[in-house]
Amino acid sequence: YYHPRWLVKRWLGPWGRGGTERLLAFDNTAAPVCLRANTLVTTRDKLLADLTEMGAQVRASEWSPYGIVAEHLPSLHTLLAALPQHFYIQDESSMLVAPVLAPQPGMRVLDMCSAPGGKATHVAQLMQDKGEVIACDIHEHKLELIAENAARLGMKSVKALQNDALQLRSEWLGAFDRVLVDAPCSGLGVLRRRAEARWRKQRKDLKLFPPLQLAILKNAAQYVKDGGTMVYSTCTIEQSENHYLVEEFLTQHPEWQRVEFTHPLTGEQVQELQLLPQNDGIDGFYICKLMKKQ
Repeated sequence: YYHPRWLVKRWLGPWGRGGTERLLAFDNTAAPVCLRANTLVTTRDKLLADLTEMGAQVRASEWSPYGIVAEHLPSLHTLLAALPQHFYIQDESSMLVAPVLAPQPGMRVLDMCSAPGGKATHVAQLMQDKGEVIACDIHEHKLELIAENAARLGMKSVKALQNDALQLRSEWLGAFDRVLVDAPCSGLGVLRRRAEARWRKQRKDLKLFPPLQLAILKNAAQYVKDGGTMVYSTCTIEQSENHYLVEEFLTQHPEWQRVEFTHPLTGEQVQELQLLPQNDGIDGFYICKLMKKQ
């Protein structure tokens, strides 16, 4: 299955032999290109029709009401020439985060780790481009990506800003209705899309992420208004970076609590969403919604 032995051994514990084999096999499949319809200028049905007319083989995503899964597409140059503002290339799992954040028009929203801006532009889309979305990254060159993507989609509410997610900005204390922490992570849920990453990672690397993620989450929590909400997400299936990390945060911060949200596929109410490629057929992802008590 072309995976490092240490990683296979690690997965045998939680997923068993059958689950691990299915996960390894999934990682070796070709990932489809997925598009998010920009509902500020079109609808998903209209975009599906437009793409089909251009010769694309596309279907509606079962997971996201904004998502389109493409088996075949014209070149990106052709798509952008014909439909410049109509879509953003984004994986299905990633499209699920902004709706859980549930931003409303006129709100002030902070995206702590934003580049290249997929979730920030989705947030702006859900807000009908009314309000303010501060989209941050620590690297200046990545801010250009955020700004370019927002500009192409015709969004004026997204502001790209250089910021270190570990450093406190006193002017932001209690200033945001919603905060998104799409944290840096081991990325073990998206190895299908980053085939070379499985060989670059080492077992010891996995210990680096939880302390970093917890520090960012703690810092971000200070920026949320009383009664406001924060969403924590990663693209990994490591529970030390997901469920257990959120549990540690809540233990240390009793003024915060989990908030139930709707499972995008089943419609049931859940306190967290852990997508597993071997079970769900899409990239591994974790999403949890938290509320600051008033």
